[in-house]
Amino acid sequence: MAVMKSELKVTGMKCSGCELLVTEALEVLDGVENVAASYQKGTISIEYDPARVSIDGIKAVVSEQGFSVEG
Repeated sequence: MAVMKSELKVTGMKCSGCELLVTEALEVLDGVENVAASYQKGTISIEYDPARVSIDGIKAVVSEQGFSVEG
């Protein structure tokens, strides 16, 4: 298993509740190993197995939560 690390730039997170919402939504994805969201930085740091989940799939889940992913 080759774990990838990515940092996504996210807009729309305004508080720790937003961080929790995104974190919980991503943690249940098969292949996601670790998630750290920061509304203050506007980022999500994520470790995942690309054989089990794609970066596009991760971005889609963030978007479903009501936030915008740049890039």
